Amino acid sequence: MRRRPFLHLAAAAVATSGCLGTSEPVDDEPSATTGTTSTETTTGTATEETTSSTESTTESAESAGPLAVERVEAFDYAVRMNDLGQNPGGGAVQFDDLTDREQGIVERALDGGYETDDPPDWLLQFAEGTPVVARSGAYYQLDHDFPTTTVTAEAVSESEVDGEIADYEAYEAAVTHDGRVMSGLLRIAREKGMDFTHVWPSLREFLDEYAAVRYHGDVVSMSADVEDSGPPYGVSATEISVSEAVGGDVWQVAEADAEVRELVRAAGNASGAYGFDSAPAGLFEKLENHRYAYLDGAFYTTYVEATESAPVSLSAEVAGESGDGSSESGEGAGESGGKLRLALENDADSELEISTGAPRPFGVLHAAPVGESDENHLLWTDAYAESDHVHTEGREVEAINAIGLIVTLAPGETAGESFEVPTGEMASGEYVVDVSVGVEGGENGGDSSTARYRVVFSVE
Repeated sequence: MRRRPFLHLAAAAVATSGCLGTSEPVDDEPSATTGTTSTETTTGTATEETTSSTESTTESAESAGPLAVERVEAFDYAVRMNDLGQNPGGGAVQFDDLTDREQGIVERALDGGYETDDPPDWLLQFAEGTPVVARSGAYYQLDHDFPTTTVTAEAVSESEVDGEIADYEAYEAAVTHDGRVMSGLLRIAREKGMDFTHVWPSLREFLDEYAAVRYHGDVVSMSADVEDSGPPYGVSATEISVSEAVGGDVWQVAEADAEVRELVRAAGNASGAYGFDSAPAGLFEKLENHRYAYLDGAFYTTYVEATESAPVSLSAEVAGESGDGSSESGEGAGESGGKLRLALENDADSELEISTGAPRPFGVLHAAPVGESDENHLLWTDAYAESDHVHTEGREVEAINAIGLIVTLAPGETAGESFEVPTGEMASGEYVVDVSVGVEGGENGGDSSTARYRVVFSVE
């Protein structure tokens, strides 16, 4: 009998494209916390003020009351190694996460194969959603020969339709299953056909009742063909490599030396880009030649964001007064022991574009005790409340739109912002603020990189 891999990837594509991939217009303003990224540009922004830069990694001795800037650290190199957990591509399912009956199917598939004359509905759904199983460090591809329904579609004139034409509401109801609206099903069916091992009842009834759909201005005819080799049906399991399981080359970091392993762990624990000054030999080659890095049971992204220092410097100082020269005042001012003023300066001989999240030029910043990752304190600026892309409640940030903003700096020009530090809620000690911005331009023209900094200040 002919074996087919489980059809999980196609079904996942429908779910994703159905929610986001319609032909209807998308608002220019992305909703809060979405993954949609937009870009806005400003030149000569109002936030730009001239300040003197401090040398990186030097003591500044700037102090106002209980707050003092200790140093600014800049890094020549930056990588982004987001922790993707145990299943980066979404295809591999951990054996321990399966139900008892699903585990039983896998165990029998591993032990010579599973067979049945009458597969139950839950088994068909399991077959469609589980292409790969990970067990005890090994990966197994599950194949089956259950009946497969292929849905195809094409745009036609209404006169060509021999049967009932559904409206969009009926179609949307039919493609809603397990809380997901798979409205992109017809689009994929038109492009390349859509295969299903498990056809849920509402979709089956819809395919039986209607011949076409009024779909985004078109009349789209549908057909459903079933391929069925007949019983007995079987499930088999074949061991595959980790790269095959996750859909990309994987760097096994455990095989590297201790210095590399510690760097990868630190980068994986960092929020955003991770900066460092000394790069182990071969590190960037390994990252650039692999889609994922794997260490300690987790996969990581392998983005190289900077291999040399960027032509932009960051200065930090304690400001006893607000940026317009007035005294500290307003709601919550009594909780602040001073303002931390940060400024970026273009050190290049040509124009630079600085990219960041909202609001310009640094996004939303937090401070955490040195060496701690669980505790953090919001550094407040009124720019949060004034931004269309930051959603606030009082002096708290509720959500941030995923948007890229651009500040254009001429040679020697600066852009900065002042942040209130809530020293009243902070224990004595040193705190760190991580700052990461994109940089494009300079001597290398269109080359882009990431500038990564750490501002360390103390609270008495």
